Amino acid sequence: MRVFDLGAKDGPQEASDRILTIPNALSLARLLVLPLIYLDLVDGRLVRAFVLLVVFAATDWLDGYLARRLDQISRVGTLLDPISDRALFLVVGFGFVLSGLLPLWALVVILIRDVAVLLVGGVLLLRGVSTPAVTKIGKAATFGLMWAFPTFLLAGIVGDGAADPQPLLQGLGWLFYGVSTVLYYVSAGQYAVEVLRSSR
Repeated sequence: MRVFDLGAKDGPQEASDRILTIPNALSLARLLVLPLIYLDLVDGRLVRAFVLLVVFAATDWLDGYLARRLDQISRVGTLLDPISDRALFLVVGFGFVLSGLLPLWALVVILIRDVAVLLVGGVLLLRGVSTPAVTKIGKAATFGLMWAFPTFLLAGIVGDGAADPQPLLQGLGWLFYGVSTVLYYVSAGQYAVEVLRSSR
């Protein structure tokens, strides 16, 4: 799990109120590119969608690394990063469903967890209670899901589209999806335990 902390300096790093930082620019760019990926998926431009998805996934790790390495951790960044991740699952997920690359139930499983966490987080914020920090398991789950999507997409590119995807790559995509989804719900359980503990 050390990979998620690469770039961290010795000692605690405080989040600043800065907005114009390199990591924040990367997070914003990820949000802006999501409509392009969606349109590419529904219009059948799978190769370009694949390239954009890979860049999206890579910059998701890169912005965290740069924030730690350049001492540019910010409060805006700590909000933008998870928002861009959830937006990916929502926007690109629907693109995958509409293009036939992913069944609807697989997207719903992810979204149910996200909606539950979002609702609990909103209630905590309204009560003036800080939300739990993202866990290593949560980061690993998001990372795995983020790579499951391009793997499914690559299976369609190498095969004959959504109608006949390449079996080995599709199986690998389901492996990423299955393991990551389990971890996704485990991390939600960790957040629930932390919320109950702090409420006491």
